[in-house]
Order: sequence, then structure tokens, then C-alpha cells
Amino acid sequence: MRVYPSAVSAHAVVAWLGAPTTGRAFTILLVAGAGLATACWRLAQESNLVLAPRTFLVLFALAWLAYALGALVTARLRSRITVVVILAVAVVSRVVLLPALPSLSTDAYRYVWDARVSSAGIDPYAYAPVAPEVVGLRDTNIFPRLNHSTWRTVYPPVTQAFFRAVYRLAPDNVLAMKLALGLAELLALALVALLLRTLDLPIGRLTIYAWNPLLLIEVWGSGHLDALVLVAVTAAALTSAQRRDDLAAIFLGLGALVKIYPAVLLLLLPGRRRISVWALFAGTVIVGTFAAGGLGRWPITPIWRYIGDEYFNPGLVRTFVNEPLLALAAAAAWVVVIASRRHDASLAAQAGAMAAGVIVLGANVFPWYVVWLVPFLAVTPSIALITFTGTVGFAYSFFLSEPWAIPTWARLVEAAPLAFAAVLKLRDAFGWLPGPRVSVRAE
Repeated sequence: MRVYPSAVSAHAVVAWLGAPTTGRAFTILLVAGAGLATACWRLAQESNLVLAPRTFLVLFALAWLAYALGALVTARLRSRITVVVILAVAVVSRVVLLPALPSLSTDAYRYVWDARVSSAGIDPYAYAPVAPEVVGLRDTNIFPRLNHSTWRTVYPPVTQAFFRAVYRLAPDNVLAMKLALGLAELLALALVALLLRTLDLPIGRLTIYAWNPLLLIEVWGSGHLDALVLVAVTAAALTSAQRRDDLAAIFLGLGALVKIYPAVLLLLLPGRRRISVWALFAGTVIVGTFAAGGLGRWPITPIWRYIGDEYFNPGLVRTFVNEPLLALAAAAAWVVVIASRRHDASLAAQAGAMAAGVIVLGANVFPWYVVWLVPFLAVTPSIALITFTGTVGFAYSFFLSEPWAIPTWARLVEAAPLAFAAVLKLRDAFGWLPGPRVSVRAE
């Protein structure tokens, strides 16, 4: 087998560099783990990262370099001590980020606000936070930190039920909301480990998921709802790998009730042609919707406003043509193309390509939108996509100057790994840009 050292296979890069001895790899792993945990701890010390964007970018870059080093040396390791170190660093990195109040994104405050409105007996979909009807619910802690306070909420009914459940246990507590979402993400971590075992892949690949700085920042730092999506898609990948596609369809239905995009993975299930798979998926969505209040509870209009009016880090299509519908059409076309390919691999092995296209072609590429890609990279490592989970963090250069905007250099840094991979793909396909190749023996 012949590969390029900088192309899509992390396994090829390990072989190209020469696999380190077990003792040396373990030492490197310890150093990398210490670097990652230290960077996370230092990030947690900043009270407001929006006011310290340079500090964030430097620490995030250092965290990603430590992560990349750890993922590289563990890619083919299977020992128990490797797993212990991976999990220990993963837990420490998460715990140190938990007490930090969200600042890069304040979505977690909106979760608490929506739950407060519901708990007061008011429909959370009826009014924006600035509406006079909810003036009595405003405070000096949650309300001032809300983003888009003139917009009605975009979160589907099942997520509102989750917000209310957390609120009942700990009212008006953003850290409690973060903890609940963090616990969900830990479940996803366990499911990724089981998935690797089920597919008989090296457990060392768990580092690709467990240490990913973007995931750590967006879930344990900012407390994003995408943690629930991680549980749904990893559970679907695991059950599909166990040849239980009916159960996988149910998990994908639950994921679609949180954020719609996990539904596209239904097209990659080996049993997707069975009526039962579609019936269980549809049944899960319908039952979940009505259990949470009915179809009328879906915030269709606010969601569309969010897609059309938000312009933080536009996707590939929207960067050149500011038309959200065209971006969604391009993403849909990508889904059709990937779904129509011959499916010889598992859902987990194919999902990375599907998710990556949906993310990059979408209307906006918020960094936390990339998180659901990470579990699949542990199954099918991709140098380009793993690097992208680091470079997308440079979208937070948005806060470097006023008025806030992502500078051109940051957009180029963000897109660089994907562009480089695309060039190599074209070279493979058409023989363009001839250059030296590195031979790697297939195992």
C-alpha cells in the first residue's frame, strides 16, 4: 500500500515516523497528558476568555499540540496501562474545566433561562427574554449574560425537558447544567471505548476522542448541549456495530430530537433498507415530540431565523454566496452523495465523512458544531479532520478586535487542513502535482 505521509491516515503517519518503543511512547504520553491538563487548568483560571482572546488561542494551540502528540503515540497501543493514563488525563482535564463559568459562548445561560421561564408556568417559546411578559424573571446573574436576548428560543421540546429536569435539581445554577451535560459526555466516552473494543481497534485510539481540546472546551468549558448528541451518535454507532440497527435507529431518533442533524446517519445504517429501521426512527421522533408537548412545540420559525440571520463563522458555500438555503442544499447534496456510495464499512467508519461535509457546508460552522465529528475520528482517524478540530478553534479570534469579526488569516488557518487534504485527493484522482511518495506496508 502506498500513502502520503500528510494525507488522511493517522496510522500511516505513525508508520512513516516509525513506531516508538513502548517505554518511549509511555513517557511521551505522560508528558503530553501533563501538557494537556495544564493547558486546561490555565484556561479555567481566566474569568472571561472573551476579554483574553490571545491567551485563549495560545493555550488552546498548546493543548492541541499536546493532544496530537498523545494521539500519535497511542494510535496502535492496546495495553491496560495506556488506557489508565488516557482516562486519568481525560478526567483531570474535564474536572479542572468544570468550575469555569462559560464565557466564549453563553448558551448555557439560555438553557437555565428557558428552564426558569418554564418553571414559572410560562411557555418558553412564547417570548424573547426582553419581552415585557417575562420582566419579572430577570435577574443580575442569568439575564445579563444571555446572547440574542431579542430572539425566541431555538431549542426543541425534548431539550427543554432536559433543562427543566436539571433546573428542578439545582435552580438557576449554570454549573449544575454544565455538570449534567458533562456526565452525558462521560457516557459518550465510555461508549467510544466500547465501540473500539467491538470493532477490535486499538484502545489507544481512545485518546483521539478523550483528549480532544475542542470537545473539552465546548462541553466542559462552555457547557454545550451537543454533549447529548454525542451520547446519541456514539450509542447508535455501537449498537450498529453490534448488528442491532433497529436500536441504532432509536438512538438516532433521540439525537434528532436534540439537534436535527444526527438524522443523516440513518442513511448509513447497514439495515437502512428495512422498514423497521425507518419505523423505529420515525416512531421515536414522533413519540418524543408529543411527549414533550406536540408538533406545535417545535420552534420552526426561531430556528429558521437563527440559520438565516446568524453570521459568525459561515460555512464553505455561504462564505462565497450569502444564501442560507444554498448552503443547506449543498449539505443535503453531500448527504445524498455519501449515502449513495457502496457501504462495506460500519456506520462508525462512514460517519466521519458524512458529518464533516454537513458541518463544513452548513450555514455556520460554530466550533461546538464540530464536536459530534470527534467520536468517529477515533474509529477512522483522519489527519485533516483531526487537525480541523484544532484549527476551527481559531474562529474565536472573532474577539481579537472590535467590531468583532473573524480575521481573514484565521479563516485561512481554519480551512488549511481541509484544503490540503482536498489537494492531495485531487492529486490521487487526476495525477496532479506529482511529488514523492512514502511506501508503507499494509498490516
